[in-house]
Amino acid sequence: MKKSSSKYLYRVLSKGGVLSPALLADVLSVAEQSGNQHVLLGSRQDLLFYLPENSQNPKIEGSDISIQKRSSGLQNVVSSFVCVDILPSTNWVYSGTYLKILDQFSFDHQLRVNIVDPRQNMVPLFYGQINFIASDVPNYWHLYLNMDETKSPENWPGLIFTDDIAEFAATLENLILKEKISTIEKLSIKLAESDLQKNTLNKESKIVLPKGFFPYYEGLNKMDGKSQYWAGFYWRNNQYPIRFLKEVCELCMKTNAGKISFTPWKTFLIKDIEAKDKIHWDELIGRHGINMRHSSFELNWHLPLLDKSALKLKRYLVSEFDKFDIRTFGLSFAIQNKSEGNFTTVVIRPKGRFPFLGEYDFTRTFSIDHAYDFNPNNNHYIPFETRISKEDLPRLLSELTKRYYSRQYVQKAPELIARKNTVQGRKLTVHQCPDCQTIYDERYGDLLAEIPAGTSFQALPDDYCCQLCESPKSVFTELEINEAISA
Repeated sequence: MKKSSSKYLYRVLSKGGVLSPALLADVLSVAEQSGNQHVLLGSRQDLLFYLPENSQNPKIEGSDISIQKRSSGLQNVVSSFVCVDILPSTNWVYSGTYLKILDQFSFDHQLRVNIVDPRQNMVPLFYGQINFIASDVPNYWHLYLNMDETKSPENWPGLIFTDDIAEFAATLENLILKEKISTIEKLSIKLAESDLQKNTLNKESKIVLPKGFFPYYEGLNKMDGKSQYWAGFYWRNNQYPIRFLKEVCELCMKTNAGKISFTPWKTFLIKDIEAKDKIHWDELIGRHGINMRHSSFELNWHLPLLDKSALKLKRYLVSEFDKFDIRTFGLSFAIQNKSEGNFTTVVIRPKGRFPFLGEYDFTRTFSIDHAYDFNPNNNHYIPFETRISKEDLPRLLSELTKRYYSRQYVQKAPELIARKNTVQGRKLTVHQCPDCQTIYDERYGDLLAEIPAGTSFQALPDDYCCQLCESPKSVFTELEINEAISA
């Protein structure tokens, strides 16, 4: 993205969102020498800053860090390294597991590659195009391709060995981009005789999705099962001062905190802070006047990079949530101009007849979508309301949060838990309104129409209609959902 006639935005591709304090300090020096006072964080666990238009891609001496123009089309490899010892983890996945895999990635990718643990709930599982997801079998990973974001990700036949992940990603990218092969069936046939495919483990293994609410990822907190602490930092405008970040690097090196890691939520974390060093972090935070306890409904937002109108809208909504005590615990929100790349529970989309006018387009309205089953790892998004004025957004978002909490209550009902267990791992058939895409799922019924949970679609009264657009029951169509993804 161009800043002016002389400077362009560059991305630092920190593989897996992990950098040593010394390497981050070197990156910050490159940014500072070009006149930057701040750096930005991206949703792919990358860093961004401006460089002169005629700059050659800078190199960090003695490292394999890639610094590319934002317009290059190259992608960072994303991992859930940041979550280890902070959030629940698969029992064989450690920090060293990710570092071992990331060391094998020797070239830049054009496709989005994710390496994630399904037990954590901070890094989205299927946000990449090539997604490696830890299985319950030590050293083996599920592989899901997500080339069409309007459909459920496709599961590769067999589990992938840890040491093969980087080569598998490189091979698949070459076949997809150069040979234009994009389906699981054709790709697996192409690899059938290769050593890669011979190393896969033919074992039926289901993904167990993370449970619980979206994590709070800011402040100084105790690490899970350890005596050390972790620190999480969030900046409202995503402009992190270089001066502050350099002090963070210096303190990390002084106290032997070996890694700084970034989240998809444009924040960064430092783990393994010794109890005796906590006082130094308290001092640094206090000296810079940093608020380390923002409300959860302010943290759990995803905004387009450098979009001032989106930031302004977020501030308005957060203020309204606070003013009217709207509860959003467990939900995450995004303001998105595009239809792809969702990884939050709720998506707010600006609509306008004159988009070139930006925030001055007085015809602008908004729509609200939410993930099916309120599961942000689901590719199915359901329209909740369209053509909304800015003033009506807080009220309707409040109504949506109430629907979410009603759904949480239904999911916890004992009779439905028993019912759910009988279909674990199967494909589910639900019914969808063709006009507004609203889904009727018999597991939950329809609270707004006073239809109790467990009511089959066939048992609905003949005059039943969609609660959003009032389309009749007769026009609903069947839709098959993969429960391993949308459970």
